[in-house]
Amino acid sequence: MTDSFNLAEAPPRAAKRRMTLLALAAILAATGAVAAGYYFSMRPIVLRIAVGPANSDDLKVVQALTQGFAQTHSHIRLRPVQTDGVSASAAALADGSVDLAIIRGDLEVPKNAQAVATLRKNVVVLWVPPPAKDKGKGKKAAAKITGIAQLAGHRIGVVGRTSANANVLKVILQQYGIDPAKVEIAQFPASEIAEAIRRQKADAYLAAGPVNSKITADAIAASAHEGGAPTFLAIDSAEAIAQNHPNYEAAEIPAGAFGGSPDRPEEEVKTIGFSHHIVARKELSDSTIAAFTRDRKSTRLNSSHITIS
Repeated sequence: MTDSFNLAEAPPRAAKRRMTLLALAAILAATGAVAAGYYFSMRPIVLRIAVGPANSDDLKVVQALTQGFAQTHSHIRLRPVQTDGVSASAAALADGSVDLAIIRGDLEVPKNAQAVATLRKNVVVLWVPPPAKDKGKGKKAAAKITGIAQLAGHRIGVVGRTSANANVLKVILQQYGIDPAKVEIAQFPASEIAEAIRRQKADAYLAAGPVNSKITADAIAASAHEGGAPTFLAIDSAEAIAQNHPNYEAAEIPAGAFGGSPDRPEEEVKTIGFSHHIVARKELSDSTIAAFTRDRKSTRLNSSHITIS
């Protein structure tokens, strides 16, 4: 009787054990799925951002942003992709090789891009170095340039290799009725501009960047010598240029913005300005853009170039 009783009870016990094991396996599977979901939801999103050129203000700002995101354990992480300049950065975004890019507001925004923040404001600076001391007797001194209308027939040095700086010069010249073909435009890398000024390779110069740009300040400092101080050319038609070209806006260069003694410039100078933007691929999700915007605003940067809005 005992043997028959044990045989009768065995199947229910085995079934109960199997059910317990199956329930435990289901609980473990569910826990694993929740853990995996949490891991993937909390894993940082890496965004590639195109910026350039080397040693530029934009690159320094992006490097600071990258460090700030990492130090605050942001959900967003940046991976800078260095380019030759804003045009190359825009092209990288257009072909989908990056997620974000720093581009100039006076350049065409790629069709697959949307602006997500204004990085900084820039101003255009036009100046004429003082005439060098005449080393040759009887040599007639060149006429001093005091206004943009006098630039026709002269050689103008542009700081930076980007075509955008040459284009803004052409916009200014055309506003003053000067055919750009009537001036010679020579572009110099930022690393070579001081030497170009010392060797008098141009009659006037143009730079574009933030008011506190070290590149611009160094170039203007190279223009000042014992022969005198540089002459800043005011863009009095700034409002008209802004009206005809919405990518630009009227701006001012504050007195003393570039240091020196006396101040460079000695008084406020009218000019035009434009913005640098952070743009993102439209394919990025709204949640990713929102996270980037939120974390960027919470990141404190030791940079006066940041005017993000």
